[in-house]
Amino acid sequence: MTEKKFILDTDIGDDIDDAYALDLALKKNLPLLGVTTVFRWTEERARIAKKMIALSGKSMPVYFGLKGSWGVEGHCCQWTDDLAKEAYAPDNENGAEEDAVDFIINSAKKYKKNLTILAIGPLTNIAAAIEKDPRAMKEIGGVIMMGGDYANQYVEWNIHCDVAAAKKVFSSDIEITAFGCEVTSKFVVSDEEQNFMLHMKGDAYKEYLSELTNFWLVSKLPGWKICLHDVMVVRQAYENYCDLREIYVHLETGSEYLYGMTADTTKFDLVDKRGEKKIRIAVNPDFKEMIKNEMNVLGFKED
Repeated sequence: MTEKKFILDTDIGDDIDDAYALDLALKKNLPLLGVTTVFRWTEERARIAKKMIALSGKSMPVYFGLKGSWGVEGHCCQWTDDLAKEAYAPDNENGAEEDAVDFIINSAKKYKKNLTILAIGPLTNIAAAIEKDPRAMKEIGGVIMMGGDYANQYVEWNIHCDVAAAKKVFSSDIEITAFGCEVTSKFVVSDEEQNFMLHMKGDAYKEYLSELTNFWLVSKLPGWKICLHDVMVVRQAYENYCDLREIYVHLETGSEYLYGMTADTTKFDLVDKRGEKKIRIAVNPDFKEMIKNEMNVLGFKED
């Protein structure tokens, strides 16, 4: 682990699992070089990450990245006015979203195979880095991502948000380990565990994590449950806890209704797979153990 380095590329500020993924990385002292944010309100996202890191007592650069082609009206659901403070300003040297892409590329050049990118949002920043410096990106150790669905006819959110970027990444020579929605969607906490996450006390960091959780819940329909998709990616970074299976994946871009679907074509014997990406996907995780592990990290104790 001492040689390995990671970058967390995240759309923190919408679904709450990104915040808990960052929380796990901080608590496990994962050797993060920094955080990059992606999709729509990237500067707001960076400020949320910056505040979490500051309250945890740690320090690392946070860069706001590419917004993509979607609109940016209003704020992300976890925004609060105090985030406008200078203390939470992102580290973009030139004040440009491309600084995040350059940070990824410069890290790739420096650390090569020792660098792994943890991609828990749309793949816009990573695709841009590949486009700008394919030679440097080819040398990294790989990408561990939350994205796609490799068992169902379903277009997963992170892929849907930038299908062209996903196509760029899936067409590259980078080694990919994917946690698909068919697996991550089962990582759902109980009512008791969710209530604990909504009311954590003890210090400013815990209270802020709970505050973010409450902001997220208010933005959802009644009865919505916390699903910790992205936490699975961070845990895999420090511990090979999940079985992996190698597949051929086809990213559908020619269909009006299935645009962005990730299909496992491994068993398609009439399909020419020469142009398709071979990746590893997560299979058969022990969700009971995973939830227990995450709740232990958060300090939850059953009655």
